[in-house]
Amino acid sequence: MYPQYLSVLNINIKFHKIALMFPLSFSLLYAIQDSENLQPPITKPDSLSQQDNTQEKNPKDVHTFSLDAIMTTGSKVGSTIESTPGNASITDKTQIKLRPNYRASETLRGEEGIIVPKGRGMETFDTITIRGITNGAIIMLDGVPINDINNNTKMLTALRANELERVEITRGSSSILYGSGGLSGAVNFITRMPEKLEILGSIGYGNPFGSDNAPKDYTQWYASIGDAFFDKKFKIKASYGGSFANGYAADNAWISTNNTTNGLNGATGYIPSYDTTGKQIYIVGDMGKQKFNNHDARLRTNIDIGENGMLDVWINYSNYNYIHHKQHTFLKDSNNNEYWGNATGETAGNGTIPYAFVGGMGNEKYNQVISSIGYKHFFDENELSINISHLYGYDIWSGPSKGAGPFGGNGTQTHSIYNMVNFEGTFLWNLGEVHKLLFGLQNKFLNYGGKTYTASDWRDFTSIGQKENATGGSSNTPSAFIDWRARWLPSLSTSFGVRWDLWQGFGYYDSTITTSPRIANNIRNQFSPKASLNYTPFSNKSVKSLFKVTFGQNFRAPTFDQMFQKYTRNDGATFLGNPNLKPEILTSYDIGFEQSFLQDSDFHGLLKLYWFDSFFTDMITTYTDYTTPDDPKTFFINANKARINGVELSYNQRFFHDFGFRFTYTYTNAKLTQDTGNIKAGNFLPNVPEHSVYVQLYYEGKTLFGSIGFEYASKRYKSLDNATQKVWGVYGSYDAYKLLDARFGVHLKHKIDVSVNITNILNEQFYMYYKTPGRAVFFEISKNI
Repeated sequence: MYPQYLSVLNINIKFHKIALMFPLSFSLLYAIQDSENLQPPITKPDSLSQQDNTQEKNPKDVHTFSLDAIMTTGSKVGSTIESTPGNASITDKTQIKLRPNYRASETLRGEEGIIVPKGRGMETFDTITIRGITNGAIIMLDGVPINDINNNTKMLTALRANELERVEITRGSSSILYGSGGLSGAVNFITRMPEKLEILGSIGYGNPFGSDNAPKDYTQWYASIGDAFFDKKFKIKASYGGSFANGYAADNAWISTNNTTNGLNGATGYIPSYDTTGKQIYIVGDMGKQKFNNHDARLRTNIDIGENGMLDVWINYSNYNYIHHKQHTFLKDSNNNEYWGNATGETAGNGTIPYAFVGGMGNEKYNQVISSIGYKHFFDENELSINISHLYGYDIWSGPSKGAGPFGGNGTQTHSIYNMVNFEGTFLWNLGEVHKLLFGLQNKFLNYGGKTYTASDWRDFTSIGQKENATGGSSNTPSAFIDWRARWLPSLSTSFGVRWDLWQGFGYYDSTITTSPRIANNIRNQFSPKASLNYTPFSNKSVKSLFKVTFGQNFRAPTFDQMFQKYTRNDGATFLGNPNLKPEILTSYDIGFEQSFLQDSDFHGLLKLYWFDSFFTDMITTYTDYTTPDDPKTFFINANKARINGVELSYNQRFFHDFGFRFTYTYTNAKLTQDTGNIKAGNFLPNVPEHSVYVQLYYEGKTLFGSIGFEYASKRYKSLDNATQKVWGVYGSYDAYKLLDARFGVHLKHKIDVSVNITNILNEQFYMYYKTPGRAVFFEISKNI
């Protein structure tokens, strides 16, 4: 199957050669120090991983909610949370261990301003929503961006939380450092590296508890081995993890109430229900269980080059695949036998059976490789950094055509290839006792190519037939930025910067457009300014008060799918791309207050309160046209103007070294502020909860560890046209939810940990488009050598 794609790889190599013609960037940055508030002058760490872990002098001495914790994501250089612009935070490996995290994205659960998916077990589009903007953040792995040309971060569904040292989060304007897509923030998943010989293994198994409404036979495993040689100058680590499950029935099979065309043919057993518009439908069964497995393998090495250089090289392979199987029908014919319907013609699509049992579903295989090579060189107090990375993704999706059913039938296969090549360099330079300056250049190249084929059996990946369509395109974005930071007083610092991006979308083609398969190129010059002020009016060893103000402008280019997607979802909605979409522009500011007290004690606490306000121009969203109720069409459009504002509140408190309490609340008011066609200003933006809350109690002792957490989020609208949604609590809706989860574990002798996760303890039943997992229990044992 793969040799036919070698020619595509050759083309990709040519793309890489073109991209290499663009200059790598250099940047100048000075880091200064005062007696209390500044990080130390830039000197070479003993090793790269030491630089990555400077905030962990001792996990009991410097908590990651301390304002003195060090992070790099908010400024591209090591700086304290106190001196980082905006609302920044770190989730460390201890917090990761205390919670039931099955996927890497779940380590962000409960962070103020952040919503992570609550889907059907495996998230093939593992999105992260920050400040009401879905996919509005730059997502990185060890500092390398992993957003593809569709702004997807598919590898997160396979990345194991066991792999992580910590997760760094910045909220608010991030385009100045990271370019297109940094509307609402940046998230950096940072992996662990060994300080000595380290062998770690874990295996876990789980099942639904009290119902069949959660992934069955859920199995997860992880293993790693690493060591440090030559006085920790050479470190290497290899790891492999994965998971498997037989799934559960997350999708309702439904048909219309028109008995003339729906294929019901007098059968009984259906359940009357409604869709989100309030139209009556019949539930006739389910679309099967999503049986899945995924794998993630990684090799990383850190090498000290001479006295002043450090090399970081890694490669990451991830894979997932799933099928939908064991569909279930509620229907019985006149002889009390199972009935699957008789509407099998080529026009028997949405709202008919047997297509209802598979409509919009499919089977998928996805493979991705990310590779990165980075080099840092230190000049006294200065630092040079260069990084080159490549992302390659290959996807096969096979789905049914109209009239097909769970036991076979014609279908289509879509084969897609994604590429991203990113070049970036930085140079840090001391300019004096007050100022520091950062110049930078970057070039990001993105490419997509897809082909659609007929398939004689939608369940069989080998039943490929004739090519029906080919689509593709590329984008290239050279960028330059400058950022000036100044420490005017020990208590007062400012920053001001601007970034220029030249986004160029080119080479678009769609073979179904008979007049001209080529589509006009898109070009956009964008300047993204950002300014910040941090003021600490009071600080001593016990108490610290901090005020922060940031302002920035950002942009996000339209994705390939938004411009060219043609897809029918399993609720019957057909999505149509819009090749004339313009980039989104977001102007935002936030004002925050942080109060740290009883620092360096067993009762350390931190209170944070932020107000954020964002103004969208040309916001890309979806609009569903229900002019033909039985065949709704969903379009991607540039809404005129929208505004997202709200409040982020968090409180962290330690008790007696080992106990802790955490509370977060986010209010998000996301509305259209100017009429868009027939949609009036004042409508809520889709898929944004107005309220979200998280409360957690946790304990990490010498023998026992664990946590119990409660999460709430309010309901969301499915479409920008709010009036079209009249019903929640049905398939396709985004409901309010209340989740109670717990993890309990024990540290045994010989570095063995045994734990149990209980998720959705209250067995809350709700929809996040799909029916979400109910109560489940998961047991895990791990061993560290």
